[in-house]
Amino acid sequence: MRQKFIPFLFSAALLLNLGCQVDDEMDEEIQNLYCDSSNTTFNQLYNSLVTPTNPGTAQTLDLVTHSYTFSVTSNKVICKVGYQSAPAMSGTPYLIEIYDNTDAVTVYSDSHLFSSASTSYVTIIPTVIKSGHSYTIKRSQNNYAGNIVNTIGRLITNSTFPVVHGDLKITGSSFYGTGGPLNNGSIPYIDIVFE
Repeated sequence: MRQKFIPFLFSAALLLNLGCQVDDEMDEEIQNLYCDSSNTTFNQLYNSLVTPTNPGTAQTLDLVTHSYTFSVTSNKVICKVGYQSAPAMSGTPYLIEIYDNTDAVTVYSDSHLFSSASTSYVTIIPTVIKSGHSYTIKRSQNNYAGNIVNTIGRLITNSTFPVVHGDLKITGSSFYGTGGPLNNGSIPYIDIVFE
């Protein structure tokens, strides 16, 4: 009796494990359906500022924190953040923070790795963004290995605010840490993906 019971337990455990893997894959597919990073509102806004004299691909501003302040015209949920790391920093996490300026509270904070070859996306805990509130998204690279060049990031020069596209309004920017602040001269490419 005992010998027949052990293979049964093993089979049951295997089926449960396979079921969990299938559930995880389905959850990821569902998340990707509702969290599409292929043509985000931020990316459209950023590209609307690109001109022959302002190409928007500069990797510059060797300051620890790059940030911009934004609002939305209807309630949103941020489900992913996209960024491209400095060339030497793809193995070093960046701190991503979203701060609600209206309520004076951090609504998201975690460290993530990003590709240095192109914009890559990380799924975050779904973060509610309320209409009528002001928010600041920041990316900070505090572990730049003693080389300040490792804090550079992609940006587009822009000194006219606000910039609006669809439901997204960017009202300002700031770059600081080991220098600065440099305010309202550029927008860092920190993509936010709405569900």
